[in-house]
Amino acid sequence: MPADETTPRVVPPFELHDAVKATLPDVNQDVALIHLTLLHLGRLVESSIQGVIAPEGLEISEHSVLTALVFAGPPYTMSPTQLSNVILQTTSGMSKTLRRIERLGLIERVDDPNDGRSRLVVLTDKGREMSERPLRQLVTQWSEQLEGVSAAELSNAANTLWSLVPHMDPRFEGPAT
Repeated sequence: MPADETTPRVVPPFELHDAVKATLPDVNQDVALIHLTLLHLGRLVESSIQGVIAPEGLEISEHSVLTALVFAGPPYTMSPTQLSNVILQTTSGMSKTLRRIERLGLIERVDDPNDGRSRLVVLTDKGREMSERPLRQLVTQWSEQLEGVSAAELSNAANTLWSLVPHMDPRFEGPAT
């Protein structure tokens, strides 16, 4: 969404490319810039997510679990360990997150038919709605913010960013790139 006259403008205290080059002349400049850009964008994305889910009474970890379950597709089921791995949360943190969203009726825990010692997390209809509504709102918001970026540029950026994941996450087991 383009800034309007009421949106305060932020003027960086330095030009990032020059600052990286001056501060860390012996490192790969592109890698440093990618890292800093992703860090900045990550904070912006986290802030926008928080703004959308806070009125729903959710925290980011809870929204992340619901989102992972939605994108798992029918029957919207994963193990707690799979969820921990996908959203990069410790197993103890995941247990706490699951208890909170189970109390809200957004998930159910059921016995794993393949392993009697394990339980699976299943997204409820209420949980699916609670996930999809904010996701749609966020994608709309981000689409407005990225207005003016061509479809080809967006596609290229999406593919390029996703291609970095297997290089940066040693646990990644996606399709070969």
